[in-house]
Amino acid sequence: MFMAGSAWFAAWSIATAFAPNDKAFIIFIALKGLGAAANTPSGIGLLSSYFPPGPKRNKAFGALGAGQPLGFIGGLILGGILTDSRATWRAIFFIQAGLGFLFVALGWLVLPKSQIEHRYTKGLDWGGAILSTAGIGLLTYSLADSTTASKGWATPHIPSLLSASAVILGAFIFYERWREARDKSVLMPLSMWRQPGAKMGSVIAVVFFAWWSFNTLSYFATLYYQQVNYLNPIQTSLRFIPMALAGFSVNLITGYVVNRLPGQGLILAGLVGSVVAPIIFSTINVDASYWASAFLVMIFIVGADAVYPVGNLQIISHFNEDSQSLAGGIFNVATRLGTSLGLAITSSIATATSERYNKAHPELASDSPEVLMAGFRAAGWTCLAAAAFGFIVAAIGLRGIGVVGRITKNDDSHGGLSLENIKTNSQVSVRTIKTAGIESCRTAPDSSLTIDTTWRNQSDV
Repeated sequence: MFMAGSAWFAAWSIATAFAPNDKAFIIFIALKGLGAAANTPSGIGLLSSYFPPGPKRNKAFGALGAGQPLGFIGGLILGGILTDSRATWRAIFFIQAGLGFLFVALGWLVLPKSQIEHRYTKGLDWGGAILSTAGIGLLTYSLADSTTASKGWATPHIPSLLSASAVILGAFIFYERWREARDKSVLMPLSMWRQPGAKMGSVIAVVFFAWWSFNTLSYFATLYYQQVNYLNPIQTSLRFIPMALAGFSVNLITGYVVNRLPGQGLILAGLVGSVVAPIIFSTINVDASYWASAFLVMIFIVGADAVYPVGNLQIISHFNEDSQSLAGGIFNVATRLGTSLGLAITSSIATATSERYNKAHPELASDSPEVLMAGFRAAGWTCLAAAAFGFIVAAIGLRGIGVVGRITKNDDSHGGLSLENIKTNSQVSVRTIKTAGIESCRTAPDSSLTIDTTWRNQSDV
């Protein structure tokens, strides 16, 4: 799935580079997104199955999160250079395609070959896929289009589409419940939200609002640099370097300490930054230097990066290997939905605020920095509200999760046979392991023994 997603992503990146018009561009970008959507949950599943619970898995997820700010700033700077050059924006997608095919080749060479003992035979939940995509698509479109429609929310199709999306999403939930009750294939099993100890609902809510604040504020920071400070794309991208470095550091540090410090405390500490950054942005002095104003936004905004490794580990540690990719996929869907819906809602508020300010000051042009900043500040306060709500959910809903990255008794041993002892004691044979009640075992590519905890006798558990 990981290599197929990478190949699909690369192929549609090439198509996007040759897009003849805006309609084709949008369609190709959507199709390209399918490849990225296949990569994320399969990548999380690979990490969780390859690295056993403990420090190695913690560092792996810290590295996974740290790769995001590096890719972000690398793409931003390179994109700024290419956009202002003769190569144009199309070159960006050729580079994406090359990276996608590189990952396919690397995956073929280094990823462990799957040893599938049973195959999924229920088929696909096409009804759930259609309902969820249609509902979320209409919801996002109605919110986003309200900012450009001639009469805003009074435009007839805006409330109509919004209502239709609510009905369709409600139908999706009932449809999934109906299929799961009959043991049919389900796109998103509702039982996952009731998994003991996972606190799935709280984690997903925190992620949703944290990424709403993080990515939306990053977007408006870009507009601030270009439309208020009048910086070109390269100058703008350079101002994001502190954010990328800070995000990289937060992910790595969190990955190293997540097995020593309470998970809730780490998430709350990160969300403090998510609260502080929009406050600075909303009250920013546009005449102040970068280092005295926007630089602080770039540093504090990365607090959400602490949520990524901790939240991922919290969820997948409470599911078996068959469900870890799905749990990771739901986690990452929350980041995408938080970004898209948050950006749509925040943009609508910012646009309405700028329009009201312009009406009160008709002598100003609609694209003047004064008018735009009125909306940008409103966007900052909206991001603050989202971050604060996420903080409240984390403070109440994540109580008792403990130290997320620490190996528990259930992780470390089964029936008194310690995994750590197995790994370090070369005298333990496969026959001995099977005698302990474990159905099968295998040797991982790094020669450390891992165990497939499929038990023959449930009473042994």
